[in-house]
Amino acid sequence: MQLTTLTFNFPLHPSDIRAFRASIVEVVGLGHHLFHGHDNSEAGVTKYSNTYPMIRFAVRRGRGCIVGMGSGADAVIRHLLPVLPDTLTIAGTPHHTADYRLEMKNWDPEITRTPQPFGLYQWMALNKENYLDWKKQEGNEVARRFVLDRCLTGHLRALAEAAGIATADRMRIVARVLRQDRVKRIQWHNNKFIAFDAVAEANFLPPYGLGLGRCHSFGFGEVCSSFQYKNLQNSLAKVSLSK
Repeated sequence: MQLTTLTFNFPLHPSDIRAFRASIVEVVGLGHHLFHGHDNSEAGVTKYSNTYPMIRFAVRRGRGCIVGMGSGADAVIRHLLPVLPDTLTIAGTPHHTADYRLEMKNWDPEITRTPQPFGLYQWMALNKENYLDWKKQEGNEVARRFVLDRCLTGHLRALAEAAGIATADRMRIVARVLRQDRVKRIQWHNNKFIAFDAVAEANFLPPYGLGLGRCHSFGFGEVCSSFQYKNLQNSLAKVSLSK
């Protein structure tokens, strides 16, 4: 499966990702549903797609980027790059696009015999039902961890489905949260969420830079290496100490 990462050279704050996506959708048009996450199956009807988003908007090292997987990777190459303007206006600010960087690689999804570790940054693990389960277990960290394990397993199976892995093989995927370092309340689209920074392991390892969980197409729930995760937590600790 092809992965395409388009990184721009202009600075972008995570709070501007929504406006970033809107500017890209304006360029490619609403007819290309992979960029905006709506279901275009019924003309004139606005509804969201429940499938795993194949295009992700994020901020990497302070720069705006777009990650496409499979059909999303193809859409970035075929539908975005040919019409990309020299300037994108994001939240009222013009940004030059000419000096972007394009990276392409192949990912061969596989279920491994032994679990592999990875980090998760600002992972929105909980839907409404799972949040109620998690909240009910306040004070019982073992039970809360079990809820997160269940959520992560489900998120990885959804990714595996998007990657074309057969149902029987997807059901073999098992994930476990090993450590939870930070819990942060986030307001997004006038809704309140809980985001986790965590170290996990699973027998299905996503490529670093993809996302898991709710709102991952907007940069949340980024999968990273253990080394990247450690550096990120060290940086957050330094920022906290400086306040």
